[in-house]
Amino acid sequence: MAENEEIDRLERRLKREAPGPLTDLSNQMTTSVFSVFRTLAEWVRQSAEEMPLISLLIAFEAGFAVARLGPRRAKH
Repeated sequence: MAENEEIDRLERRLKREAPGPLTDLSNQMTTSVFSVFRTLAEWVRQSAEEMPLISLLIAFEAGFAVARLGPRRAKH
């Protein structure tokens, strides 16, 4: 009888401490983030078709900015 009570107590504790709601929240957040990325990619694609030179300039500037964030080399 004591074993059954211990098992029931542990099962209740597992249900109470399980990350079920966190998993649902994480899945919703991931879906939302990917939706935003998909929308952003679609916007970039459309603007690249409508304004190719401006898109090329922005891509160049973004690449230059990312390159500047790289590791700094020490000058001797």
